[in-house]
Amino acid sequence: MGGSYWETEPSGPSRPGTVRLTLPDLDLDLATDHGVFARSGVDRGTHLLLRRAPVPAPRTSVLDLGTGYGPIALATALRQPHAGVWAVDVNRRALALTLANAAHLGQSAGPLHPGSVHPAGLDNLLVAEPADVPPAVRFDGLYSNPPIKIGKQALHDLLVSWLARLLPGSPAWLVVKQAMGADSLHTWLDSHSFPTRRVASKQGYRLLRVTMPGTPPAPLAEEDLAAVAARTGVNWTVLGRLAGGFSDDTFLLGRGAVRAVLKIKTGEGWPDQLDRLLPVVTKLRALGYPTPEVLGAGPLAAERSFLMTAWSSGTSPDPANRAQLDALLAAAELHREVHPPPERDWSAMVTQFLNGGISEHEFHPSLAAYTRRALALVPKPVPSLPTGDLVHGDLTFRNTLFDGSDLRAVIDLEGFGAGTVAIDLVSLLSGLTDPADQRAVLDRAVELSGPDVVAACLAHRVLAGLAWASEHPRLLPGAGERAERLLALAD
Repeated sequence: MGGSYWETEPSGPSRPGTVRLTLPDLDLDLATDHGVFARSGVDRGTHLLLRRAPVPAPRTSVLDLGTGYGPIALATALRQPHAGVWAVDVNRRALALTLANAAHLGQSAGPLHPGSVHPAGLDNLLVAEPADVPPAVRFDGLYSNPPIKIGKQALHDLLVSWLARLLPGSPAWLVVKQAMGADSLHTWLDSHSFPTRRVASKQGYRLLRVTMPGTPPAPLAEEDLAAVAARTGVNWTVLGRLAGGFSDDTFLLGRGAVRAVLKIKTGEGWPDQLDRLLPVVTKLRALGYPTPEVLGAGPLAAERSFLMTAWSSGTSPDPANRAQLDALLAAAELHREVHPPPERDWSAMVTQFLNGGISEHEFHPSLAAYTRRALALVPKPVPSLPTGDLVHGDLTFRNTLFDGSDLRAVIDLEGFGAGTVAIDLVSLLSGLTDPADQRAVLDRAVELSGPDVVAACLAHRVLAGLAWASEHPRLLPGAGERAERLLALAD
């Protein structure tokens, strides 16, 4: 026996073979083997999906879940060379076959990042195990002939986890054999807030379209991608959107084995700020500070700019542990060795906010008590704060990437400016839950800057958080609790 196709390492000896995928626009010979799905021939369900599901739009990214030896992913990547296509499977023999089939269409294969590879002949195709798909990536579409035989609950869990990674309004195209529960799966998806309709039925298979609720975001504009390509000298492929930002459109781009993060910034002040960023990043990296290399920056139409940085792997800890805190504190010490230009002064912004800028904000009534307590921490007027050292501006753990206790990157540095180190140290407090860790950070801030400066930074951090929650009602639950945790540190 070749082993179950949903196993990571199928049992049984390898018995290579070849099958043909014939479509109106494609005719491909594909390598196959024991222990993979449909090893004796591309099944009728896959044929139905490839004949009826639409090709993705350019500058989007899609996922082939349970790719097997790659018929769906390969056909999609060939049909739309300007979309990023992820071929994902737990079966390593299947992934090796997908790579071999892709390499047959190209010339070679090269590394993407640990566990994932990219075949050089198809610049828009990525082959990966599930764990190697970056958790922050969100997709514009999903195609799947799902592994029904893993069991109903396991199948439901699998679909829920990957459907959650689709962008609002995005479709998932699922082909399922009627005799294997296609209609019951349709009913289950509908009943679990995944609106589903049957698109086609042929030879015992159902093609289902699942549409994620919400309005789809606009794809990266063709002229924007062209401007990025002209500035960087690379014709990039969109590999997905990156979740986590509140205001910037952020994309994962790729070309060959290179990965990059593209941010679209809005506002007339960004061209000058991004010009100032490059020497600061260069100095920090020379000191050993873990922040991604800047690959390019420049203007776009409509008072927008772009920033492109190298991709860094890792996850943002929530909550952070003491080893992670120590690693970030060690990195933050390097801020005191970099003295950026004074055009953006975080210390001045803090004092201006506390001395009058706060009046521009209307706080939610439920947060009024926390607002009063925060204002009571500082005198009126608040005196000028020391300045001159590098300030990240939002040095929180959500802007870090770790591999265990290893700090891989501090990201989102483009809002940097001059100021007091206390601003960044106080920012760290919101990501800590251990009182001992919080006290250690606060004591270090007081040691470096003095208690009055720290009190002003703490008041600013609380009030800015309350103002942001008041402007974004979905953040109101828990806003008071977050403020209380910070205010308690001032007692």
